[in-house]
Amino acid sequence: MTEDRERGTRVQAALAAAGLDALVCRLPENLVLLAGYWPVIGRSAVVVPREGDPVLVAPSLEQEALRRTTIADVRTFRVWHLDDPAPDVVLGTLLRQIAADRGLRGKRIGIEASFEDLAPTQKILEPWAPATPSRDVLTEAFGDHLIDATNLLVETRGRKTPYEIERIRTAVEVAVFGLEAFAEAVALGRRDVEIAAAVEHAVATRGAGYSGTLHARAQALVFSGEDRLAAYGWGVAPSSTRVLQDGDLVMIELSVVADGYYADLTRMRAAGHVSAEVVEAYEAVREAQAAAVRAVRPGVAWAAVDAAARDILHARGYGKAFIHHTGHGVGFRYHEPIPFLHPQAQGVLEEGMVLTIEPGIYGPGIGGIRIEDNIVVGSTGAVMLSERSRDLT
Repeated sequence: MTEDRERGTRVQAALAAAGLDALVCRLPENLVLLAGYWPVIGRSAVVVPREGDPVLVAPSLEQEALRRTTIADVRTFRVWHLDDPAPDVVLGTLLRQIAADRGLRGKRIGIEASFEDLAPTQKILEPWAPATPSRDVLTEAFGDHLIDATNLLVETRGRKTPYEIERIRTAVEVAVFGLEAFAEAVALGRRDVEIAAAVEHAVATRGAGYSGTLHARAQALVFSGEDRLAAYGWGVAPSSTRVLQDGDLVMIELSVVADGYYADLTRMRAAGHVSAEVVEAYEAVREAQAAAVRAVRPGVAWAAVDAAARDILHARGYGKAFIHHTGHGVGFRYHEPIPFLHPQAQGVLEEGMVLTIEPGIYGPGIGGIRIEDNIVVGSTGAVMLSERSRDLT
């Protein structure tokens, strides 16, 4: 068990400010936040009282994952043996005991009622999320005063603790294994899907065991060719069977999760000889990203960081081709809502926020060009987590 006392202190302070007596969460990303533990099958719960120590309830078969928890009081239950009751039945019994032990029955309990974008459990292809049956279990255990604490969770997740930043840094370092594989795999005659598979293989095999990582996985979306980059360079389609041709520009949109902490990176690579126009556009995006990174420091408006990148691309003649935001939060999920670097976004950067910087341009003659890195807002400016070559060749 590794302690993260700062996270517990912050959450309990937020509960006090919101007038809540406890917080009960079941979503995998919030279990990572509150317990440092990435669940496997999604039948767990964590109870964080406003005062006193938290309690984690989880299936006993998840012993390997539970070794990572930051919580001392862990109560386990068996599931899915032939003579076991349904998981929520046993979970309900344990939660009623916790409610009685901590005097939480009938109190104001915060729950995660409004999350729609979700991070998965370790079973990535079978996401799980609590719904009405879960709420019924919580009502039976704690009473009717269940309060939506989604905003509290989003706000407190926005600023990471030093412990969490180190875990995210590890995820980024694992993601770099994938970027290295991408650079090596881009070659004439290769298919986009082959390149993506090589990247995902590198993350899974080199990531497991790296800096103590138990479980690393990636989703690599690889796009090549002007038309496909222009249409899908945002990452809105799977990698295809398109074969790389001389002069192609290739993009990878790479999301990586390492023990429940996320990285989100994008790189470009040239297959053969790309045109001078493409090189010029690429250098404009590099310049825009560098300007946005330089603008990062505590107290700066989210919109101002977006403007730093947007102004460069406008001056270089690509303003209309920059059609999306400049960045977003990352860490407990692939895309987190805080901070959000957008022209109309309201908010300021705070020390400890982890975010992407990802200006991009799209359209005829360009295809799609984007560079994305993950950074931490340090006390005096940006701390780059993803130092990996941004060269086209």
